[in-house]
Amino acid sequence: MQNSFVTQSVFTLLIAAFVVFRFAIRELKPRVIKGGVLWARPAILLILSAYLAWATISFDPAGIDQLFAALIAGVVLGAITGVLIVRYTTFAPAGVPNAVIASGSRVTFAIWVIAFVLRFVARYAVPHGADPRTQLPMNSGTVALVAVAFIVIAVAFHRAIGRYGGASSVVPAR
Repeated sequence: MQNSFVTQSVFTLLIAAFVVFRFAIRELKPRVIKGGVLWARPAILLILSAYLAWATISFDPAGIDQLFAALIAGVVLGAITGVLIVRYTTFAPAGVPNAVIASGSRVTFAIWVIAFVLRFVARYAVPHGADPRTQLPMNSGTVALVAVAFIVIAVAFHRAIGRYGGASSVVPAR
């Protein structure tokens, strides 16, 4: 039973890693963000985070304190990550309704990478970091970090779509 929870935890962490890496790479080029799909990623990540918290509690009910600490750290670091990503992202009209062009940079790419590297640093900084009973809460915190970051980013994109969503990106001729 222990191995199945650890396998599920690692699988969930790999999904979060894939999501972070994919979006970190996308930070390097302008992209059109449409309002219709804006909340799908945060919703999926919240579901994964809830599942991982449930798995952690099921596997080690005595480790609830570790889980709460990891979730609180994940939420706080996720909010910081999201705010920093938004701060270094520029927005422009997309020329289509209900959309915006978002342009990240090397700074936003680095923010994503640093946020994810923190998870692996925690493995060595936390006592017994390699123990599966420690890995599950840390993975829960990591997925919570990504979920909260995407919620903050989605809120900012939603506001930018409201501001630029109806504007044309084509400059009219004089």
